[in-house]
Amino acid sequence: MSAALLGLALKAKLHSQTRKMVLIKLVDCCQEDGTRIYPSLATIAEDAECSVPTARRVMQTFCRVGLLRKVRDGGAGAKSTNHYEMDVEMLARLRRPELWPALEAAALHDPAPDSDEDDAAGHAPDAGSDQQDKASPGANKGITVEGYHGDSLPNPAEGYHPDDTQPLSRNLSYEREGAGASAAGPASEREPDGKPVPSFDDFLEAYPFARGDNRVKQRAAWEAIAFDQRAAAIDGIGAFIAERKAGGIKGRLSSEVYLQGRNWIGLEAKAAQRKASEATGAPVVVNGWTRDWWLLLFDRIKAGKPPGFWVSQADAGKPLGSNGGELAAAAKRIGDLGAYRCDGPEIDAWRPWLAAKGARIPPFKGEFRVFLPSPMPPGGKRDDGDDEVKF
Repeated sequence: MSAALLGLALKAKLHSQTRKMVLIKLVDCCQEDGTRIYPSLATIAEDAECSVPTARRVMQTFCRVGLLRKVRDGGAGAKSTNHYEMDVEMLARLRRPELWPALEAAALHDPAPDSDEDDAAGHAPDAGSDQQDKASPGANKGITVEGYHGDSLPNPAEGYHPDDTQPLSRNLSYEREGAGASAAGPASEREPDGKPVPSFDDFLEAYPFARGDNRVKQRAAWEAIAFDQRAAAIDGIGAFIAERKAGGIKGRLSSEVYLQGRNWIGLEAKAAQRKASEATGAPVVVNGWTRDWWLLLFDRIKAGKPPGFWVSQADAGKPLGSNGGELAAAAKRIGDLGAYRCDGPEIDAWRPWLAAKGARIPPFKGEFRVFLPSPMPPGGKRDDGDDEVKF
């Protein structure tokens, strides 16, 4: 357990004793960076002195507001539980009393996550404690009443323990004093490792005109970035924009595409390759199914050239030759390519169009990314009158 994270958990204003106890138990189980959280619900409920259904509800609330993120579902074997990660940056900000009510209000518009099944029989060594909840009348259902800030207070007559959820009364003067003490405290208590953890708002402030982009796509792309990579994503914005300008690429790349494509990675190598190509015209090796390969493929299709040779070389695992000038010219003609999951709806939308041109998208698996000019092919419409494809 990290002492720094425990200090943040103790100062978090969650307006509920049960939430505070569950949070402390989660912090007790995680690493210093908020990773590797996988206790069973029965263990959480026992240490937080609440019922398993209450622990499940609190965990679901933490996931809805973004404090927790489910990394992997538990399996059917013994000791197999769900794996979570905690947003350490949000944990640090929860010392502000007004933040939790705002997060709860925002989460009302989000769908509730699937119920955790960690307490199912056989999922954990202490899973048998769940049988006690099943044996209690009304253990998984009952009448609830709304408490302070939306806390659900179980009805004791329905079989719940009366202390499952107890809202805290608010003392504003005390909270203001506590907030001031937190701000004046040493850096080791304010933030992990003495460094401020970048937030989603920090990214919106750093990326030019990001507040005009699609907020849902932005949030999804940001949440897909590992916690230890978020600072690099923000720090690399300036270098990425400078490299685009140096390469002669005009226009603006949307913030969500920047995050999806991990465009802050490898900037130094790209800049060195561009400079070498511009200075000497040195050849560039283009491997199949990479970003440059897709860029040149779409450039050939736009020029009316058959792409069959390019596809066959990629299928055979053979690289193709190009140069920096050709890549830069293709980028100007085609524009930016977005990275899309190989199993996403964008892939299904593009398959018929590419097949008609003599190309194809292989049946990739896993986290493989396919680079396309837009979510929809030319002529594809998401809504009436909407055709954002410029290709």
